[in-house]
Parts: sequence; structure tokens; C-alpha cells
Amino acid sequence: MELILQKVCGRPAQLPIRLRRCGPADAAAFFALQNEVRAAMPHPEQFVPDTLENITAYLREDLCIGAYDGERLGAYFILRYCGRSAHNYAAFLGVPREEWEHWANADSAVVHPDWRGNGLQRKLLEAALPLVRPGIVGIGAT
Repeated sequence: MELILQKVCGRPAQLPIRLRRCGPADAAAFFALQNEVRAAMPHPEQFVPDTLENITAYLREDLCIGAYDGERLGAYFILRYCGRSAHNYAAFLGVPREEWEHWANADSAVVHPDWRGNGLQRKLLEAALPLVRPGIVGIGAT
């Protein structure tokens, strides 16, 4: 899916980017972007980063969408399929355990500061929705 960013570094722009489903080969880029964005936060200790191993597993097992300017990853979204794991946000929403496998977690949305203000979190989620595993009826988020 092609998009045009209307802002770059908070200024008007016309930057074409591409949204695509990502896999384990994208793990290093996801990990680097996560760490770059965290380092730029006023209170980075408030963000719990994922390990490269976890990110690689998400890219292999879950639904991950990346936003690219050529080869540069500028944003990503991770939708996790947690099944009956206690990590499933359905647990906190009061959904009966036997229904958890039909729920997914909107786990992470990371956007480089240069690309903020373009509604990318919403656009990444919208790009993911048609690709959601059959049988998913709800998405939990924090």
C-alpha cells in the first residue's frame, strides 16, 4: 500500500512511503527503530523495549506492518495472536478464557519522530485489518 506523508520533521512535505507486511528479515530494522525512538523519549525508562529475539518471534508468528521510505523503516505496528496465554488483553477485558483465541493484541505502534503527525498509527492498523487471521473477532489495546 502506497501513502504520501504530508509532514516530515513537522514541516509540509510530499514523501511517498510504502506499507507492507513484514517478516523475520525485518527484525533488525524493527529493533533499531524501537531503540532509536525510545532513546529520544523524555522518559525512556517508561517504555519497556522488546528484545531482538521477541521481535523476531513476533515477525514470524504474528501480524506486523512496516512503513518504509525505500529501505528505511520509519514506523511499524505489531498485532499479536496470544491465544489462551495470560498475555492476551482479552483477559483484562473480562472475556471468557475459551474465547481468548478469537482475540488479538494491538501490541506496539512505533513511529519515528520525523514522521509523526501523519496519522500513521491509525493507517498501520487499517492496513493490518484485512490481513488479520480468520476467526479473530476482537482486538485489545492498552
